[in-house]
Amino acid sequence: MTRAGPAWQRALPGFVVSAVVLAIVFAVSDPRALWHALRSVPLWVLAAASALLTLSLVLRALSWQVLLGQRVQWNDAFWALNAGYLVNNIIPFRAGEAARALLVAPKAGVSFWHALSTVMVERLFDVVLLAGMLVGSLPWVLDVPWARQAAWGFGGAAAGLLVVLAVIARQRKRLAQSLTTWQQRHARFRWGQRLLGWALAFLDGLEALASPAPLAAVALLLAASWGVQIAAYGLTLRALVPQASYLWAAFALGSIGMGIAVPSAPGGLGVLEGVLVFVLGALGIDTSTALAYALAMHGVYYVVTGLLGAAGIQVLGMTLQSVIGQTLQKGRAREEA
Repeated sequence: MTRAGPAWQRALPGFVVSAVVLAIVFAVSDPRALWHALRSVPLWVLAAASALLTLSLVLRALSWQVLLGQRVQWNDAFWALNAGYLVNNIIPFRAGEAARALLVAPKAGVSFWHALSTVMVERLFDVVLLAGMLVGSLPWVLDVPWARQAAWGFGGAAAGLLVVLAVIARQRKRLAQSLTTWQQRHARFRWGQRLLGWALAFLDGLEALASPAPLAAVALLLAASWGVQIAAYGLTLRALVPQASYLWAAFALGSIGMGIAVPSAPGGLGVLEGVLVFVLGALGIDTSTALAYALAMHGVYYVVTGLLGAAGIQVLGMTLQSVIGQTLQKGRAREEA
């Protein structure tokens, strides 16, 4: 019996959210002003934003290579990464995370679950960095009394988290043994086996971070990757709103990172547009201009990840259909475990 039906039923709320948000943002914008704003973005700006986004993906692939313990060549990590983004643009539930793990695991000589665990660790770094961008830019973009204290507090918490990750990475074998022993003593809890599997997979992903140098390299490379994206977002925003600063772009990008946790259609369609219209509206940018900016940046993202993802699947000797099929199969296996 297939589980495709229930899977798409679970995906339905995301499509509904995306459709509702898109309907709202288009309804409150002026079509003429929106079209004028879109046409006013120079092609060279979009080309530069595309190049910067590509550079950010280059840096992200380098960080993933470190997380994989240098077991894989950079080009294999790069193509698998982009293939995963292409899958994310097509099917829901961020299935591209599993797709990139599927593609890179044979190249790295590790299991699918080990490769997926490195993606989980990367996502943890992303959450910290995006939240840092959001909170850290607050004092300069909004007049909020508690903003500076929050920025300093979050900075301390982020540094503390890196220390905790380093300690866990060094003690991962001992922790894995303790977790396995605990689960064996409480075998009557069916959910315990699944939680144990996730925990052990996460510990596997920390293997490369047991030493300070790889930990610092991953943090710096991912920070640089997001910094390049801020440059891309800021360049495009200033083409539409000359008085805008790059801190506005950092605030917007951090807000997007938090906003895409909301269920949506693949690729964050609708949610990204809604978040940017809301955030930029708070900064005094009219709805039509904000929506034009969101559509331009989302378009750049789709084009870059679409082209690089399609090329990556070809380079790795796969087809899009087979990658999606294997990804869905892994998803069903995980649900039934």
